[in-house]
Amino acid sequence: MEQRIKAVIYARVSSEEQKKEGFSIPAQIDLLHDFARKNNIEIVKEFEEAETAKQAGGHKFNEMLKFLKKNKDVTNILCEKTDRLYRNFKDYVDLDVDTTGYTVYLVKEGVVLSPSSTSHEKLVHGLKVLLAKNFIDNLREETQKGRLKKASQGYFIGQVPYGYKKLDPRTTIIDEEKAPFVRRAFELYATGISLEKVKDQLHEEGFIYQTAHKKISKGQLGKMLQNVNYLGVLKFRDVVYAGQHPPMVSQELFDKAQLSFKKDNKPLYRDDHNFALSGLMTCAKCGCAITAEIKKGKYIYYHCTGGKGKCEQKKIYINELDLIPQFDEAVKAVSLAQKHIDYIKQGLKESLAAKKEFSEQMRSNLEAEAKRIRHRIDKITNEYYDDLIDAKFYNAKRLQWNKDLDEVMIKLEALHHAEQKYYDEGVRIIETLKNAYILYKQQSPIEQRKLLNYLLSNCKLEGRKVSYDYNLPFSYFINFDSCRKKYPRCDSNA
Repeated sequence: MEQRIKAVIYARVSSEEQKKEGFSIPAQIDLLHDFARKNNIEIVKEFEEAETAKQAGGHKFNEMLKFLKKNKDVTNILCEKTDRLYRNFKDYVDLDVDTTGYTVYLVKEGVVLSPSSTSHEKLVHGLKVLLAKNFIDNLREETQKGRLKKASQGYFIGQVPYGYKKLDPRTTIIDEEKAPFVRRAFELYATGISLEKVKDQLHEEGFIYQTAHKKISKGQLGKMLQNVNYLGVLKFRDVVYAGQHPPMVSQELFDKAQLSFKKDNKPLYRDDHNFALSGLMTCAKCGCAITAEIKKGKYIYYHCTGGKGKCEQKKIYINELDLIPQFDEAVKAVSLAQKHIDYIKQGLKESLAAKKEFSEQMRSNLEAEAKRIRHRIDKITNEYYDDLIDAKFYNAKRLQWNKDLDEVMIKLEALHHAEQKYYDEGVRIIETLKNAYILYKQQSPIEQRKLLNYLLSNCKLEGRKVSYDYNLPFSYFINFDSCRKKYPRCDSNA
């Protein structure tokens, strides 16, 4: 009788998908058990997880890794598809089949990855993971851009400062019930008395901060008195924009209040030099960072910081001109033959199909959420017109739901922009790797460092020599002939 191979099942959904039929964990489990029965695979354990694709260190995922490490006779993983298995790029590295020796079955995609898989199979798979990561990163970036766009137009995102109230997402007015508290706080603190005395004085004068907390805390008061938004501007991520809301205090009063703060904030040392290789390397001897400094006003030298105590390499200063050629070689080794370009195009097509399913599902969820919020607003408005609820309750709920609707619309617009970026991503990867070295040499030190971080990891300096590993999936792009001579650990599958 043929011996059955042993495997574990890993199933995952995001919280948004749990409600969607066909994307549930039970649906995945049924699919994977059916595959196991048809292929004489024994399921020894199931791991179920509900979390987003961006979270790191999922409890069940790490539990699965520990189980496989402990049970050496179990080397197979069954999962529905790529985006169910990998929550982030780190997971992809942790489950690298060449390193772990595991065999991964992505049942819905009809893909089996193992140490014996060819390089082009691993390349296509790695490319799909990379593009999925970039799509999620772009989606997050575009969402932040949407919020930034709203802030740059002077509109508050989320909660407004104490003393203001929102009538709708684009209209913020002064709350005449709470504003006197804010103005009086500025007036008192501008006289030079302490924060502690200000909060006590406010309470003695009958100013109520909140129903549940009649006296404001010292920390809350300090933040209030340093909030520039009370000047009628809007500060978002350390940038100040002209606000669409009215000022609550004058510039003169605000400035007087700032002078009352006791400060002892000596500026920290700042290194304004953007060295090409700073932050890339660690010392091979002690593990400390490799830092850079300028000698004689023009020569850049690197050395170990020696932060952990004595290190023989702390006294070794290496000229940047001796290090740059070594990193040049690392970039040169990343090259694309025509066969690799064909493999990438295949991966792009497969990834495009997966992206389409993911984005359509996300768009459907967001549109459904927008519809639910609009329905709630319509319903509560009718209830207000029918005198079933009072104006205070109505305004509070409408404000919250308008804010929720505004956020959903930002995410929908971000999804659209992320999709447009995705279509350019494959071309960018191909063209970058085709001309990686030429582009690298034309870039600024900051951009060069970004590319090196993108390609390399575990960069160590020992003596005057640099060693490094290529990040996945770029190890599959390496020019195998030249690489094999220099790096014995390089993939040998052609």
